[in-house]
Amino acid sequence: MSIKVIIYRKPFKYWYPGTDVVKSIVKRYGDRILDGDFIIISDKALSTAYGYIYDESSITSVKTFVIPTYVVSRIFWCRIFGKVFSEDILKILCKYNIVKLARHKKLALRIGGFKHFIKPISEAGIDTTNLPYEYVSIPIKEINDIITEIYFELTSILHKSLNLLIVDTDKCFRPISLKSIALSTRPSKVKGIIDLGGYAYLIGKCFRKFFKEYPTPVSYKGIWIGLDKILRLAKIGNSAMGYGAGRNLIEMYKNLGINLNKHIKWLDLARIRHYPAVVVRIPKNLRKLI
Repeated sequence: MSIKVIIYRKPFKYWYPGTDVVKSIVKRYGDRILDGDFIIISDKALSTAYGYIYDESSITSVKTFVIPTYVVSRIFWCRIFGKVFSEDILKILCKYNIVKLARHKKLALRIGGFKHFIKPISEAGIDTTNLPYEYVSIPIKEINDIITEIYFELTSILHKSLNLLIVDTDKCFRPISLKSIALSTRPSKVKGIIDLGGYAYLIGKCFRKFFKEYPTPVSYKGIWIGLDKILRLAKIGNSAMGYGAGRNLIEMYKNLGINLNKHIKWLDLARIRHYPAVVVRIPKNLRKLI
């Protein structure tokens, strides 16, 4: 059964590092939020706002990572599975500078270990989109502490009973026959989600007919409504938030009108409309039906 919801979606200024997320959300949605609403926030926007970014150009000694990166990216994903999956992002991966890719893989191994190193893109929750230069966003280890802090600040200011959901575009896969378990391609603190890194990506893509694909709920604070409903809300919220400057580096450069040989800058990203948070409301008469 589909979820019939009301979505409030307003553009925000770009969330630079140091952005007051609570103040920003209250300014945009404070007059709209009611008891029981779900505030859905982009994990990557939140990571950037809290300063969880890393400059990959600072990574050195990558010579030893070039060969394993070539094997995993060029041979395993591009030559073997590239034709099977026919994913546009894999085509971009096949043409990406191997040294820069090796830097990225070195960081992925350091943060997420081997199971994330072998994932083709967005390894360990690391993301290259919507950031300038060679910065990437990295996952917040204490994400539950941060979402709890945001939750209590918002409820204190708005005097409303709320539900907060942090969502990442990275995929997770729920078995069609099971509603309480999902395999994720990145770390998550949500009950029932199992982080298998690149293995989850491989399983989900190879056995599509046995799984339903969703964005990954990274953290949740509120009334527990079951994993299946959280996954469906994550999909609704992710769709409403969109992709900011683009879904990948190539799309970012195209949307911003910047030559691929140049760097994207902070001010370039500020020109794009961003939707790092949306409000989703399930009408009271439908809450028992979902």
